[in-house]
This record gives sequence, structure tokens and C-alpha cells, in this order.
Amino acid sequence: MGRNLREKLTAILLVTCMTSIMLVGCSNNDSEVSKSAIGQKDSTSDTSGDSTEDAWMLAKTTPDAPYPETVIYTVGATVTSSIKFPEGSNDTTTDNGYTRLYKEKINIQNTNKFEASDGEDYIQKVSMAITTGDLPDIMRVDDYATFKELVDNDLIEDLTDAYNNCASDLMKEIYASNNNKALDMATVDGKLYAIPTTQISGGPELLWLRGDWMDKLGLSEPKTLDDIANIIQEFIEKDPGKNGSGKTVGLALIPKYNNQFLYGSYAGGYQANNIFTIYGAFPKQWIAQADGSAVYGSVQPEMKQGLAVLSDWYKRGLIDQQIAVRTEDDLKGLIGNGQCGSFFAGWWAPYHTVSSYTLNPDAEWRAYAVPVGKDGKVTAYTNNPVQNYFVVRKGYEHPELLIKGKNVSLAYNQSSQAFSDTSDTVKYYRDTVNGQYGLDPLGGFDYYNAAQLSYQHISEALEGKRDEHDMTMYENTLYESCKRYQEAIDNNQKPETDDWLNYQCRIAGGKVLNDTQMNLVDPVFYNQTETMKLKWATLVKMEEETMLKILTNQENIDYFDKFVKDWKAAGGDQITQEVNAAIAK
Repeated sequence: MGRNLREKLTAILLVTCMTSIMLVGCSNNDSEVSKSAIGQKDSTSDTSGDSTEDAWMLAKTTPDAPYPETVIYTVGATVTSSIKFPEGSNDTTTDNGYTRLYKEKINIQNTNKFEASDGEDYIQKVSMAITTGDLPDIMRVDDYATFKELVDNDLIEDLTDAYNNCASDLMKEIYASNNNKALDMATVDGKLYAIPTTQISGGPELLWLRGDWMDKLGLSEPKTLDDIANIIQEFIEKDPGKNGSGKTVGLALIPKYNNQFLYGSYAGGYQANNIFTIYGAFPKQWIAQADGSAVYGSVQPEMKQGLAVLSDWYKRGLIDQQIAVRTEDDLKGLIGNGQCGSFFAGWWAPYHTVSSYTLNPDAEWRAYAVPVGKDGKVTAYTNNPVQNYFVVRKGYEHPELLIKGKNVSLAYNQSSQAFSDTSDTVKYYRDTVNGQYGLDPLGGFDYYNAAQLSYQHISEALEGKRDEHDMTMYENTLYESCKRYQEAIDNNQKPETDDWLNYQCRIAGGKVLNDTQMNLVDPVFYNQTETMKLKWATLVKMEEETMLKILTNQENIDYFDKFVKDWKAAGGDQITQEVNAAIAK
């Protein structure tokens, strides 16, 4: 990615600080006038001459100083059916709790260059804007290839100076929670061209088991693959759910979930990543070898060990025998009616088991971070550090506005400032837009370890060790829900479904995630090469069909070697060369 961003930013910061010191030293009176002027958010006549220039300069070069006059900026607005404006209000995408907060704090106002529903419609509108050269001042870009196209064609601003001058400490802290990897992904030739939206850590997967079945059968907590296999076998053979002989299903896996295969992402459910990573295999990831070169994890020899385990479990009936044709709804149904008591998914897995609670409140699901290695740790790969990229149109007069706006969004969404600020605008914001990120024209982002932090803050508040307002707005909402759950349990009442769901995700699942010791492996490439554009879809299909055939015993384990040879010949070797060339740049 070129020169290290932080080194360049540090150099610029030193120059900026020296310049600022000289300016302040030259005219202390001007500095005092500037402070007075910027307190008047909509002033168009009370400042003039040098004081106005000072106010504009302060706004352009500091994190939170407001503009002396309202700055209008255009965006590509995302309008989805999930956005719900407060009942009885006249709120719109350009006049709501978010936009009024931005107006009050830094004096900016958005207008919509275009509106689109999320997904393909938005992508098409972005593509059209690029083709015509008619970009909004600030735009969200959802993939690296489009971001790089904008950079290569000199269509977006270099944000290095703007970030250096205006990024808040909170913004820097959030990026640092993942070692600034997101910033690195938005850096080309040593220059920062976007403010990236961070990706929250989703792994490792947890094994979710019916704890009430384990208690009934006297089973201990699993640690190894053999332990897992034994528990699943006991569930099937001894039928603690009283389904009848042969009706209890083994480990729930699915070939496709949200367009994800049964491995290769922590975003899906019913996957088997941990069964590969325990052997040092990282399917669908580009991983660095000891010599520094990158290889594609799905074609490495370590894959055969994980495949052998899955093939053996399928042969023994420990994996759902209808895996090849199962849908997500099928598996949710099996879990809900008590026919299945085991599956892998993230800390948020109770969303898959909510029907189980609804139909049988006594059903208890427990999460385990397994299998663990000899060092007592779970091995997992990290995910792409970037969700999307926010860019600024080349030539826009106020590129720093994007950073300053995001400072405000982060301050009121990722800290406790929404509770300490008592203004009417903030109160309306707190009461109406909590969780409605679709309304934010500039978008927010979160800590890499947000799930762990959420568990820590909520559990501490439940234990009386943290003030309930010493957390984010969203965490406070979850805290109130978890508190209601505990109160219902204490009063021998059935908790409301939403309260049960939040508690199981944030406290039960969150604790396991928070307490798990992990060996984390960072993939080294997330983007697309030229040959990938032409051949990757074919190679992915080849891979997924092969793995499913081996898992279901249609082919033996040695069929993997033929797949590797065919994969390389069909473009895999060429792509591997291109990936390594891209990394070396």
C-alpha cells in the first residue's frame, strides 16, 4: 500500500503544529476573536475581515470548530424500507436527528445528489455518477475496485492533510483498535483517499449446543474435535429431545448462507471454519507463507485434514445427511422444533435459535469456543478491515467536512457524549435515531472489538460497576433490555423474546467471545486482480462443488489433489502471481 500512512501524517502534523504556533504567537487578539466568532453557528454578518478568515481557517484545520457560515454538501443518499421516521414528525433524509445534530455542532447541511435503495440500486447509481463524471461532494463506495478506479482517474480528493488536521482522538482510537488496517486499505501511494468504514470482528465461530440436553446426558464441556463428535453422537443416539429414533439431526451445516459457503467467512451461520483452522487451514483466504509470498488457503495441503474430519462425521451420521439440499429456513425449523442441537455460528447465533425459545422456553443453548489447540487457544482468521469507503469529489472546497462530520457521528454514537450533552437537538437525536444508521448522510463506524466492548460495558452496568449512561446510546438500549431479562428471571417470569435475544447474544455469547484466547491470522489480500474478473467465478464454483462432493463421500479425500491441479491450470496460478504482484507494490 506504499509508504506508511502514519509516518506521513506525523510529518504533516509537525509542520501544521509549528505553523499554528507561529500564527497564535503573532496575534493573540485575533485568536480570541476567532473563538467568539465560531460560537455563532449561522452568523453571516457578525464576522468580517481577518476574524472571518480565522474562523474559516480554524474550521478547516481542527476537529470540532464549526464553520462560520453553513456549508452545503451533496451526497448519494441511501433510502431503505428499514428507515422509520418518528411518528408525527416531518423528518426527511435531509432534515432529521442526524442532520440537525451536524448543523448544530459544525454548521453543515446535506442535500441529495441522488437517492437509491441499498444494494444493487445504489451500486448502479454510483456507477452512473462515475461514468458521467457528475459525482456528489461526498459518496459511499462499496468495493475496493471502484474506490481504486476513482483514485486512478483522479476523481477524488487526497484526504491526508484533512485527516491529519481534523480527525478526532476518538476516530484515531477506533481505527487503532484494528492496528489502522482500515486506513491502510484506503491509502494509495502513501496518500489517504477515503475515510473507510471499519469492519467489526465477527470471529471466531462458536459451537452452540443444547445445554439442557447435555445436562440430561451428563456430558462435559467440549474442548477437542473428539469431544464435539462425542456430544453430537450422544444427542443422536440417546435422543434427549425425545424426537424418536433416527429423527435427531447432527451438526447443522449449509452449503450456502447469505451467499457464503460452509467456510470462508464469519458473516454467515451453519459453517465449519473452526474445523479447518485447527489444522492451520484458512479456506478462501489469501495467507502469507513463511517466505512472505501469498497463497490461496483453499488449495493448501492442510485443507485435507479438515475435509477428512467432515467426511468422516458425515459417514458416521454426525452431520445432517441432507446438507446438500438444506436451506436456512430448513435449519431454523429443525433448531426451533428441537430436532437439532448443534451448529456453529457467531456470538449473534441466538437470532437462529429464537424460534426454539418461542416454542420451548426451557430449551437452553450454550456457546463454546472450540476446538482449542494444544496451547489452549482457538485459531481464527481476521476479516476484511473495511466495509466501504467514503470519498470526496475532486475539487470540492471542503474535503475536511467528511472527517469533521464523522467526528460528530462517532462522538454521539461511539461514546457516552449523547448522555452528557443536554441540548434539545441532542435529546431529539437520542430519542429518535438510536440505531437508525441509514439516516446518517455521512455514516458511522465502530471499534474492531465492538462486540467485546459491548459485553464489558453492559455486564459491568448489570453488576452495578458502571453507570448506565457511561456507554453508547445503543449499548444503553441493550443494557435496559438485558436488565428486563434479569428482572423477569428473578421474578420467575418468562422474559420477552427481544429481551431474551439481546441477553443471549450480548451477555451469553459476548462473554464467550470476550474470554476466548485466540491465535489470529491476518489474510494479506482482499481485492480483485484482472484475471479474477474473468475467471474467479468459475474457480469458486469448482472449489465449492469439489468440497461438497468430498464432504458427502461422493469422492474420496484424494480427489482434493486433482482439484488443486485443475484449479491452478484453470487460472489459479496466474491469479496467485497477480495477487503477489499487487501486494509487492
